[in-house]
Amino acid sequence: MTHAYPLAIGEIQCAVLHEGSSTATSENLVNRYPGRSRHEIEAALGGSAFEGSLNLLYVKSGDFRILADVGFGSAGPPAMGGAMAALASIGVAPADIDLVYLTHFHGDHIAGLYGEDGKPAYPNASYACTRAEWDEWTARWAASNDESDQRQLERFQALRDKFTFFGDGDEIAPGVSAVNLEGHTLGHSGLLVESGSERLLHVVDLLHGDFQFAHTDWQFVFDSDGERATATRRQILRRCAEEGLLTLFYHLKFPGLGKVTIDGDAFAWRPIA
Repeated sequence: MTHAYPLAIGEIQCAVLHEGSSTATSENLVNRYPGRSRHEIEAALGGSAFEGSLNLLYVKSGDFRILADVGFGSAGPPAMGGAMAALASIGVAPADIDLVYLTHFHGDHIAGLYGEDGKPAYPNASYACTRAEWDEWTARWAASNDESDQRQLERFQALRDKFTFFGDGDEIAPGVSAVNLEGHTLGHSGLLVESGSERLLHVVDLLHGDFQFAHTDWQFVFDSDGERATATRRQILRRCAEEGLLTLFYHLKFPGLGKVTIDGDAFAWRPIA
């Protein structure tokens, strides 16, 4: 099923694109959150499983079209790969995308850069990320003997001349700017969309399940720097709550939109109705 959730931020048109959904059991999550027992996880979940999604952000600022991350594309599990169809459902073709903004270089965010034919999936796009992200992953891939890592390095080097690097607060397009979210990866970043009095903050992989609102110290196995990720998570969640920001999370149940609130000593999540 094709899913897109269109919304307007002032005069900027946006949509959340549903790449796919998955369910993780408490047994799976024990492996994802080192040091946490199955009992702790089931208590946090209020059960034995967690349902999440992969939520991509599309932004149209004036005539400039941005896609934040590309999901798995054709390279992922059967339940994934829906983002391009979701894009088509709002009348946008891959060739219409002007900029692919990569929030970080984990596979579920970048695998869809290339199609099954081995060509860039968004043929007219340029690309952007943070310099720290580029440096971390090209160095990792270059130091690896793994064939898939070498293929990633080759693919990114082939696109190098089309990449621009942005830092915290830099404007990518009118009303769209980069936000530093370092920790999950060293150059992990999100996007702030603002027009008039309306704002949307895309915080991407700031957390990976709604149970982390009450457990901000739970570090994810794929964090490059777990301590920094925890500090960033708390800082950004507090900002979202205090400023009343409409917030988008990449891994929460589609469409991943809502408001963060403060509940005593913990944070809480109010998904959009």
